[in-house]
Amino acid sequence: MTGTPTPSTAQLLDWLENRLPAADAEALAQAVQADAQLQATAAWLSDFLHLSAGVVLADPPPQVHRAASAAFAAYAQSKRPPGIVQTLSALLSSDSWQRLSLAGVRHVTLSTAPRQLIYSSDAADVALNIRAQRDGQGIDLEGQIFPLDETDPAAFVVQLLQEGIERRLTASDAGGKFSLAGLPAGQYELVIGGDRAEIEIGPLELA
Repeated sequence: MTGTPTPSTAQLLDWLENRLPAADAEALAQAVQADAQLQATAAWLSDFLHLSAGVVLADPPPQVHRAASAAFAAYAQSKRPPGIVQTLSALLSSDSWQRLSLAGVRHVTLSTAPRQLIYSSDAADVALNIRAQRDGQGIDLEGQIFPLDETDPAAFVVQLLQEGIERRLTASDAGGKFSLAGLPAGQYELVIGGDRAEIEIGPLELA
């Protein structure tokens, strides 16, 4: 951690899951202890990891989904004036499957393990948790947005696109969290829209 005054979200995640060397873990713990903002970010990540480990969410009734989609679409339109919002492409900074593969985990185990992805952009870091539902009928996608400025974590609209067509629409809560349950396997793109920036994540393979 020497020479790194502000740990990244990926480093905080590795620290919380005990994947850092002892010296780096100790240095990061000291950095978190001395910084209230880092403590808040670490608390968000810890909550995300605990919740995503055991929560399985069901789809809302169709009429609720339609009403929510219409409301979120109106919100997104009001919050994204043409020509003002900056479009950013997020970069993958951490993939739990890649770490398992490097550790020699067999493919059959890797394919059934929950997958955690961390993306970085100039506007926000985004943590994603992907897991198959217990009945094998769909895939749950849960995420959390960590703004890098003073943007309200609840001020984001999340679109799930497939071949340019919107498949799901939701919004972040007060902690920057969102969830999309029961998704069919396939290749998608996430577009996370805020007041100042639109973050693009993709291609995102759900399998």
